[in-house]
Amino acid sequence: MPESAPDGRETGAPEGARTPAHESTVNGDLLDRYRRTGVPVHRIYEPGVLCAVLGAAGKPEEDLITAHLEADGVPWKRRRGGGGTVILGPGQVVLALVREVDSPFRNKEYAARINSWIVEALSRLGVTGVHPEGISDLAIGEKKIVGTSIYRTRLVLFYQASLLVSNDISVFTRYLAMPSRVPEYRRGRSHEDFCTTLAREGYTFSVQDVIDSMENVVREQLPLLR
Repeated sequence: MPESAPDGRETGAPEGARTPAHESTVNGDLLDRYRRTGVPVHRIYEPGVLCAVLGAAGKPEEDLITAHLEADGVPWKRRRGGGGTVILGPGQVVLALVREVDSPFRNKEYAARINSWIVEALSRLGVTGVHPEGISDLAIGEKKIVGTSIYRTRLVLFYQASLLVSNDISVFTRYLAMPSRVPEYRRGRSHEDFCTTLAREGYTFSVQDVIDSMENVVREQLPLLR
């Protein structure tokens, strides 16, 4: 189990990154921990290995190119909440957080607010032009750089996001089928044409730099989220 900091911040890789299994959920241990303690908790990390992740309604036979996953030994898992199927892996930064909020609704508002923390963290590193697109994506120009997911149980909010920093986008094409439901701004583009990374946009800082900046912003803002 990951080590826990006194302020509720999780340190180290999530359990699921060490023991991939179809029946486990990505960062589901954070939700379990919140249910036990009632203390808001978050985790920011770089995935150590490639893993395909399906939303709650995802179907591996439709969303994944399973023959390629099996040939390459890449596992697939699920996450709580909606959103499309993604590939997590080295070169990305994942933010996961759980806390109680005031409203059982307002999901778009909550996603937008937490997304603004990512924008702020990147701004502190000198990244410009990051803006909302689709339902709850972030983009640079017309290319996606952050995808998000929200899971709710009454007043408990479980938010997850993945930020593309310096990862190899070509693996998206190898492992992911073209989704049946896409945001309007995708305009039929392939995975590689639709997504970008900070590195592709000319930014040369490290994944750890991004994690540190995001950690600072989340620790400032999470106690204020209601």
